[in-house]
Amino acid sequence: MTHTPATILVVEDQEEINDLLQYNLGRAGYRPLAAYDGRAGLAAAREHRPDLVLLDVMLPGIDGWEICRALSADPALCHIPVIIFTAKGSREDFDHGHRFANVAGYFIKPYATSDVLLHVDRVLADRRR
Repeated sequence: MTHTPATILVVEDQEEINDLLQYNLGRAGYRPLAAYDGRAGLAAAREHRPDLVLLDVMLPGIDGWEICRALSADPALCHIPVIIFTAKGSREDFDHGHRFANVAGYFIKPYATSDVLLHVDRVLADRRR
């Protein structure tokens, strides 16, 4: 039986960061998808139903919190775990992210890609249990 790689949607407007995450996710055996703004990210989540979303908070169009709210409110998408990325490291932002049941992690920029990949592995392993 062949293993289907997990699909991970990267919603990040900074192209270099998005490309770097996609590259490393692909090397780790995942199937990365990309969106560069909030509207495209939400549309991609609805269309592809990824196994995990890596989501920047500050996005053009609709922000990451709006995307979290929309995913949480949609019965077909509320089970998808979301890992939040933000340049703001305030306690208020951290607490805001944990208001959503689907938030499975939180990284403050800059971050180590290796730490992100470890967390992705952990979240997906927990989901398979």
